[in-house]
Amino acid sequence: MSRLTYSNPRLFIGDTEIKNFSSINYKDSGNNQVTSLQVSIKDPELDGAALMGKKVYFYLNHGSEDNVPFFIGRVRQFQPSDTALSITARDVLTFLTGNESPAVTLTDTVNYDGYTLAQFLYDYISTTVNKQETLIGLDMLNETDPTITLTGLRGNNLSPLKIVTDRLPKKTSNLEDLREYRILLRNDATTSHISFVKEQGLDDAAVSFSFNDGIQKLNYKKRPNPNYFITNVGDAISEYTDNSLPTGVVSGKLKKTKFDYPDEAREEAYITARLEENRKEVTLTTSKGHYLDIGNIVQLNTPNHPELTGKHRIKAKSIKAGGTDMTCTLTLNKEQPTVGDYI
Repeated sequence: MSRLTYSNPRLFIGDTEIKNFSSINYKDSGNNQVTSLQVSIKDPELDGAALMGKKVYFYLNHGSEDNVPFFIGRVRQFQPSDTALSITARDVLTFLTGNESPAVTLTDTVNYDGYTLAQFLYDYISTTVNKQETLIGLDMLNETDPTITLTGLRGNNLSPLKIVTDRLPKKTSNLEDLREYRILLRNDATTSHISFVKEQGLDDAAVSFSFNDGIQKLNYKKRPNPNYFITNVGDAISEYTDNSLPTGVVSGKLKKTKFDYPDEAREEAYITARLEENRKEVTLTTSKGHYLDIGNIVQLNTPNHPELTGKHRIKAKSIKAGGTDMTCTLTLNKEQPTVGDYI
């Protein structure tokens, strides 16, 4: 972080400000997963058990004072030691995982037929999650475009979060600019509100990064492109190859596992192959970009690495704060975890 950049991170647990923390690690792994905040507090006598379930507010205050918390969550783990107390807080998506609130069982009698993704979330959150207090705000909940319904969905012990994330629509009209909908938590002073947002397009304005402006460290690696996919179409198992396997077989995995029609599976395999084509896993340690969202586009200007110059999409973000130091790490282009996408 530049010595000239204002930085004053502040942490509150319940109504109490915690001033003696030694480090704070924020991690958003992408893929619409639960975001975590790990804090080390230099007070071994602090009662970790008494903090369980308490609300956590983290103000990043990078560059200027924040009007709303950067992170809102609940304490979910603690680990005491002789010199410090470590706690882990998770954002409100944890209440949709099926672990901290009831999983969903859908039958021909009890189901969400006809409900859109937004209508399902509103019903589940208002009747199950927010029964005693507002844990997840609904004031900013919106529909996707196109809308997706849950008609025909059946199953036992389904995760509400996975029900939604497995069905978020993608823009497929331009295979050079594939954008997805993501779940975004928008914070006000006290509450995280759930919403859907479409990723930025490649033609949208992008924050620029270079070694003279923002980039402190850069790493990247390139994996072989997946070109062979196997999946279920109806009751049959079907195989799909891409580009006649010029580099040999590199197996890939489709997000969707079952298809009703061969053309549907073929399109998904083609789109997946195009998404992976010429992709590089880029990791930036930066002095800016702390408030950028997952799915945002950034412009890299790296003359010493011309193969990286151009626009990339943020897929994960982590921030470490301690004392006067603050570092931001952005992962570009590929969702985390990346190794698990290959067989």
